[in-house]
Amino acid sequence: MIYTGSYKNCLKGHLLSISGDRGKSVNFQGACFSALAPKLSFWQIWHDNIGKVADEENNRYYIKEYYEQVLKQLDANEIIKYFMDGTILLCYEDNLEFCHRHIVAYWLEKTLNISVPEVKVDELGNITILSRPTWIKDVLDEVMNEKIDNLEVKQLVKKHYDPNLEFFKKCIERK
Repeated sequence: MIYTGSYKNCLKGHLLSISGDRGKSVNFQGACFSALAPKLSFWQIWHDNIGKVADEENNRYYIKEYYEQVLKQLDANEIIKYFMDGTILLCYEDNLEFCHRHIVAYWLEKTLNISVPEVKVDELGNITILSRPTWIKDVLDEVMNEKIDNLEVKQLVKKHYDPNLEFFKKCIERK
């Protein structure tokens, strides 16, 4: 069985980072699986839109882009071969927060017809099953069934992302 969890909740086991920075900001020293990390390009747009765009719209954008740019490029049957039984896919957010590991879990469940529970593992190895946001599954289903079209995503990016402004911000930060 494959699991998901946060760095702070999983203290023992076959831990595998799937975050973009490989868990460096929490001093994670374990293995990583970069193929499941989000792409910086859409992550940055999503991150920059926090507080500027409704969470629902912004998170839908992220799920669509993550599926299109990451998951759709992978074969779940091949990916699962890299994980040993008991592997816990790790990222930062708490179990009830929006996180790409929840998207991965629902994608694996849907494509492979398996269960991928969210867990907490203490220092003794005791496992507790936790809840995760179920709305992410609903949005992922819509994306995978192409009920959210590319035009909707492009309009969000165009409406809320100005590459010239981003370039300007970077120039100012260099001073």
